[in-house]
Amino acid sequence: MQVIEDCDRFDADGGYAAVIGFFDGVHVGHKSLLDNLKSAAAARGLKTVVVTFAIHPREILKASYVPKLLTTKEERLTRLEKEGIDLCYVIKSKDIFDMTSGYFMHHVLAEKLNVKYLLVGYDHHFGKDRENGFEYYKSCGDKYGVEVEACGVYSMNKKQVSSSVIRKELEAGKVDVASRYLGYNYSIEGTIVHGRNIGKTIGFPTANVALSDVRKLIPMEGVYSVKVTIEGDRKCYKGVLNIGVRPTFIALGASKTIEVHILDFEKDIYQKKIRIEMLKYLRAEEKFENPQMLARQIKADTMSVN
Repeated sequence: MQVIEDCDRFDADGGYAAVIGFFDGVHVGHKSLLDNLKSAAAARGLKTVVVTFAIHPREILKASYVPKLLTTKEERLTRLEKEGIDLCYVIKSKDIFDMTSGYFMHHVLAEKLNVKYLLVGYDHHFGKDRENGFEYYKSCGDKYGVEVEACGVYSMNKKQVSSSVIRKELEAGKVDVASRYLGYNYSIEGTIVHGRNIGKTIGFPTANVALSDVRKLIPMEGVYSVKVTIEGDRKCYKGVLNIGVRPTFIALGASKTIEVHILDFEKDIYQKKIRIEMLKYLRAEEKFENPQMLARQIKADTMSVN
């Protein structure tokens, strides 16, 4: 997949079928939209282009806004490439929000990207004139030589799938449900850093994780079964992840930590990159009377993972 950030320098070699959106998560609803795009493109002899944003649109407009992302920019691009998209135009500038939808269709899509077909999601609006919708986009397309079609709602088990729905499931600890809506296991990535070595003192050493992107959504506090991959190691390990404040050892008001006990693993991995796939919520974080009781509970957690 070719990725561009400046369409003024892009030389379109042939026509394109386009879709516009942030595509956070690239979930099963997005995949359905992309499948429709690819089918429409193939029927018309066109290539496919996704028009998206480097950061969340609200973040572009308001620097203080901190989104809760399902995917980082890099993860989104990787997943879009896996979907077989030919071109991705990543918008970085806020100037786009000063354009009307008609101006954008004419001067960006039609003239610069040579878009001949535009697929519009069921609830998608773009341009500063966001009150306009599909019928207006279609009339603009008729003027500028862009065929415009709409795509319906995607549902799973009678429930509409959206990035917002998936965020709510994760914030409720339902990582298995969220993963079904995503079409893959939800994951977080980061670097392994030094902690207080509390886990080691009770026989269950943990890797403390500093997130690669603080805008990534962290699921509800608690204990989870996970799969772990580590930089430089091809093997995938089972693990138990704790998200919380370690109440058995730390006073109230402590900052939240992310730490994982990796099963059957003893290597020194400080400063290594780690990827953690969330599988299932096991239990709430608890305060135990003593470290020995905590150790017994962690052992039970690891047994449930095995």
